[in-house]
Amino acid sequence: MPQELVYCIYGMNVATSLPLPARQSPLQAEVSILRGAAPDILSAAFSPNQKLQFDGHRVLLNQPLFGKLLIEKQGNILFDFHPSLSQAHTITAIQGSGLGTLLHLRGQIPLHGMAIATDKGAIVVLADSGSGKSTLATAMLLANLSVFTDDIVALQADKDGVLQIQPAHRRLKLSQPQLHTLGIDTSTLSNTAPGIGKFGWDIPEDQFAHTPMPIIKCLFLAPARTNNAHAHISAIGKLEAFQRLRQSVYRPRLIRVFGHEPSFFSLNQRLQHQCQSYTMQLPELGNFSSLTDYGKAIANQLLSL
Repeated sequence: MPQELVYCIYGMNVATSLPLPARQSPLQAEVSILRGAAPDILSAAFSPNQKLQFDGHRVLLNQPLFGKLLIEKQGNILFDFHPSLSQAHTITAIQGSGLGTLLHLRGQIPLHGMAIATDKGAIVVLADSGSGKSTLATAMLLANLSVFTDDIVALQADKDGVLQIQPAHRRLKLSQPQLHTLGIDTSTLSNTAPGIGKFGWDIPEDQFAHTPMPIIKCLFLAPARTNNAHAHISAIGKLEAFQRLRQSVYRPRLIRVFGHEPSFFSLNQRLQHQCQSYTMQLPELGNFSSLTDYGKAIANQLLSL
C-alpha cells in the first residue's frame, strides 16, 4: 500500500497516499483524503441524481467525469471514483473539486486565477477559464518568475489581518503548443481529465513559490486583447473591483449554497483595503518574436506597478 504523506496545499496540511505535486509538510495533518464507498444520498431530502448535496456539515458531489466525493467540514474527504479513472485524473479532481469545495465549506472563499511572487509580495491575476491565464502563467515562468498557482487562488489572513496567498500545487494545465514552447515532450504526460485536451505538467521546484506572501496587487484579466506591444493596465474603483471579484470566485454559486455571503464581503473588504485593483488586457502573442519575450514584457509591467 502506498505510503501516506502530508502535503501543504492551499494553506492546509493534507494527508493522503496520492502523490500530490505539492510541497510536503512536517506538520500534523488537518485534512485526510481516503478512497472508499460514498453514499448515493446524504438523507431522504435528496435524490441520487443530484450533482451537489449539502446537509449543513457534509457535501456530496456527483461528477460524471470522475465519480463521487464526500467532503466533511472537519477535513475528511472520501473519493469514490470510477475504477478505470487514472491516478492523474484522480489528483485533478482532488486538487480541484475536493479541496476547492472544502475551502468554500470552511468559509475560506477561493478565487480563480494565477499568482506570481515578487520581491515586494504577491501579484494575483484573476480570470475566467479560456482567457489566457495559463498562457500568462507559462510566460511568467519563462520570464524567470515563481508561480504560486494557476487555478485555485487560496487566501488567508495572517495574525495581523494581512491577506496572504497560500501556495497551491505545482501542476499546471497546459495545451500541447504551450508545452512545446517550454521544450516539454507531451508523450510522457497525461491529460488532466477524461476527454480534456490539456496536459498536466509540474512546475520545477525552483520556480514554484512555496512560501505564503502578502498580496500587493490584484488584476482582473479581460478576455479581449490589445493590438499594442504591451498590456493595457488600468486602475479601477472599489465598486467595479467588488463586482469583478464576485465573478472571479472559484465556483461562485457555492457561496450561496453554503450561506457564506458574509465571508465573501469580508474577503472583498480586506483585499480592497490592502491593495489597488486593476483590469488588464493582454497583447496579442503574435506581436512578439517568442513567448519568452512576451513574458518578459508583461513581467516588467507588472513589476513596475
